[in-house]
Amino acid sequence: MASFQVEGLHVEHAPASPGGSGPARPPLLLVHGAGHGAWCWEHWLDVLPARGWECWALSLRNHPGSFAVDDETYRTRLRVTDYVADVAAVAARIGRPAIVAGHSMGGIVVQAYAAQAFAAQAATGSPRATGMAAPPVPAGIVLLASVPPGAFAPLRSAPIASDGPYLLTPDAAAAHYFHGLEPAAARRLMERLVPESPAVLNAYSLGDGLPIARGEIGCPMLVVSAEHDRTVVPHDRRIADHYGADYLFARGIGHDLMLDRGWERTLDAIEAWLRDRFGAG
Repeated sequence: MASFQVEGLHVEHAPASPGGSGPARPPLLLVHGAGHGAWCWEHWLDVLPARGWECWALSLRNHPGSFAVDDETYRTRLRVTDYVADVAAVAARIGRPAIVAGHSMGGIVVQAYAAQAFAAQAATGSPRATGMAAPPVPAGIVLLASVPPGAFAPLRSAPIASDGPYLLTPDAAAAHYFHGLEPAAARRLMERLVPESPAVLNAYSLGDGLPIARGEIGCPMLVVSAEHDRTVVPHDRRIADHYGADYLFARGIGHDLMLDRGWERTLDAIEAWLRDRFGAG
């Protein structure tokens, strides 16, 4: 696995193992949630390339290994569209349509990215004519314990204070994000969290949120919710029904379903969907 920078963003790239069917399949582009980074996909980056899936994972701006904006901008002016630009930059580097997976906050970033890319393609015949970093439209989307589009807003009744970045304590984060993982292991993972932008969190969780209509995204989609999710995201199939997407209910696991105990079982089910939709290899 290689680590490098794309326009100041930390990226981890794991090619499909030799003898796998990587080139015939779309690569995966993995987008983390609030306070996390590319590191949160470590299990997927270990397992999926050995099964023939090329994987890319990025850290969004102001997240581990990536460039930072000034404090005031991060607290008060950053928007989901800024994170969309980060995903677009890495998608452009990949250079071919990818299956874009987003966890939690990363899920609404992926939805917004896909809607923007498909709108650009519809308007011009190519996504290269907008201000995006010339990304291909997604080949597919996987939403994991995702923030919903604006049809479900608001997620919060009051804004998160913008006088400082938002960060849960490791113990509080572990209680929200995990179900079965041994507490000391969960706490060690949550000690890796970094502060999140209140401006971004408020942009998608208050008022009308980020409205995205069913017809704005034109690729296969899988929506995954976690049985023991203790955050504000939907725990049922409403996002899948909104988009007419496939749905997976991950039993026995918490919000951080790529890290919690049982992640292997959940990943196996997701990969079965990937093989069904994009070829068994």
